Amino acid sequence: MNLGSVLSAMPGAAPVPNLASAWRWSPNPMFTFTAALSTDGRHNLQVNVRGRYDEALVAALLAHARAHDDTFVGQGQPLVAVGGFHHDGTEFDTVGVATAEVHGYHANENPELSAVTYAVFPAYASEISGRENEEEAWGRFRKMLQPNKLDRTEVPFVKMRYDNTRTRSMSKGDTRGFAPLATLVRELELLDGAPGSFVEWENRHGTVWRVDSTGDTLELTHDATREPVLPGQLHTVARTSVQ
Repeated sequence: MNLGSVLSAMPGAAPVPNLASAWRWSPNPMFTFTAALSTDGRHNLQVNVRGRYDEALVAALLAHARAHDDTFVGQGQPLVAVGGFHHDGTEFDTVGVATAEVHGYHANENPELSAVTYAVFPAYASEISGRENEEEAWGRFRKMLQPNKLDRTEVPFVKMRYDNTRTRSMSKGDTRGFAPLATLVRELELLDGAPGSFVEWENRHGTVWRVDSTGDTLELTHDATREPVLPGQLHTVARTSVQ
């Protein structure tokens, strides 16, 4: 397959200014797709945007991904964070990259193209650990990160489990599962006055935090240390822990 010929022949495709071997097209008024060849010319790096399109930001994402594509092409990681990104006017500090098994781009209309395509999207360092398995990467990419939005907010990597004796709400099983940061904050705030309850969570570094409610006090366990924590401090603890 001549990848450049395939991409440039997409309906309505036009070259991207100031980015070599890259093309942009819109399958419908809602979506804009932009693709660029990898440095070896055998892989497609693609940004799919829904809604507002920013050509300069998209070009910067693809240029950064291409400059570092040796860190993910052929490496077998389903979800990768390429750090060191900066673009004026945005707070994104990372470029996210997902494999074909995760993104599904072109899977129906051109499986051969899909197999050599990497989804590129704007991201934050707090969102991707690089240790996600395929199932976890699929869930993060498709259900949580909103990779096709250029104005999205940060969705930190949070895995948690909890049990609240007062609200009788709890997670299922003994393993930690992905959750929004807002859920972590809410469950921590509900610990006060709920003896026997706990919230345990993990960040992208694999560091585990836990708060237990004794009824009279809340105790924070982190890095093998256990210390009292005030209810008013929990919001700060949660946000600081996931960075």
